[in-house]
Amino acid sequence: MSVYLPIRSVLRNRSASKKFKDLEIWSRDLDFSGIYSVRCIQRKAVRIIENVFNEHKGSEINRFVLLLNHIGVEDKILSWINTCLGKNVQELVLDFSKSRKVANIPVDFSTIEALTVLKLGWCRFKIPDNSLKGLKLLKTLSLTKTANQLSNVWDIEINAVNHKKFKSLVVYTMPYLLQVIVDAPTLECFKYDGYCKRVYFSRVHALKEANPHYNRSLYWRYYDPSERVLANMGAYIRVRVLTTNNIFLEISFKAPTICNLFDIAQFLEECPNLKKVLIDINDFTFEPGVYWEVHQKQHIRLHNYRLNSIKFVEIMGYKNHWHELDIMEFFVRYAKSLEKLTLTKPRNPKIKLFEPDNARINYIKSMSQKKDLTEFI
Repeated sequence: MSVYLPIRSVLRNRSASKKFKDLEIWSRDLDFSGIYSVRCIQRKAVRIIENVFNEHKGSEINRFVLLLNHIGVEDKILSWINTCLGKNVQELVLDFSKSRKVANIPVDFSTIEALTVLKLGWCRFKIPDNSLKGLKLLKTLSLTKTANQLSNVWDIEINAVNHKKFKSLVVYTMPYLLQVIVDAPTLECFKYDGYCKRVYFSRVHALKEANPHYNRSLYWRYYDPSERVLANMGAYIRVRVLTTNNIFLEISFKAPTICNLFDIAQFLEECPNLKKVLIDINDFTFEPGVYWEVHQKQHIRLHNYRLNSIKFVEIMGYKNHWHELDIMEFFVRYAKSLEKLTLTKPRNPKIKLFEPDNARINYIKSMSQKKDLTEFI
């Protein structure tokens, strides 16, 4: 008996019934992301995976997902990868974060023509000349704490100028990274999570969504990252969805303690194509300061902001703070195409909430003809 079930289903059926004990393995979806756990130690997990590859009868493997401690089993992992490459794997996900050490994967990924998704975590890999070369079908590239063996380990350079399908680039947790250089005319989504680093975009004309989330560096006291953030902003002007955090706003405007609505408004004016705005203030409480009360508040009221492209706004970590209501009123007043304003409570249930100003909330709601415009979650 042979079927093309996902490997999880095959293993589950084999263990549950003698009828399926001799079930041949033709699975094209080899997802082992959940196999390594407290209950299933590395030795047992490796034995299960090894048996699957030894018994695999199919000529194709579409997907291989591996989350494992690689220490001591590097040769087996390389053998599994090569087997998948020989069977034209399309989606390859390798995550060795469980070991807390970077794995060495001596594979030239740039020559794998069938790949559409490549996600690498905690590993060194090969992409000669930083070119995606034969990866003509690649749509998504995700790098988490990785390094290219054949280039400067302090940089990430992506040359995809001749790739028509390349849409998404994700860069996470690269503490020693100096810069990201991208030449990808078809790139639509860029996500970055880590310390503030310089981003160079060349011919990235199709970018629709950007997600720059910056973390605080231990060395912030010794240098000012704001110029680097502002220099990066040129790449995000045409995006339709921008998701960021309070640290991004703080260092963008050199005001880590008094970032307010005025800063947000000035920033939004530079992004005329934004359709969706997400503001994460889970770990931040606004303190607008005296300058807001004396000057900036009046400017907001008198200036005619044109935010006609914005349709969706979400404020994450809403605490009923009065300045959060200022932001709420700002979007209702100036975003003429606004369809939904969502206010979500803080992730941490211990965060103190302010008393809601129901009178002002009702006033803001009355400014719009849409009765269901505002949503509290």
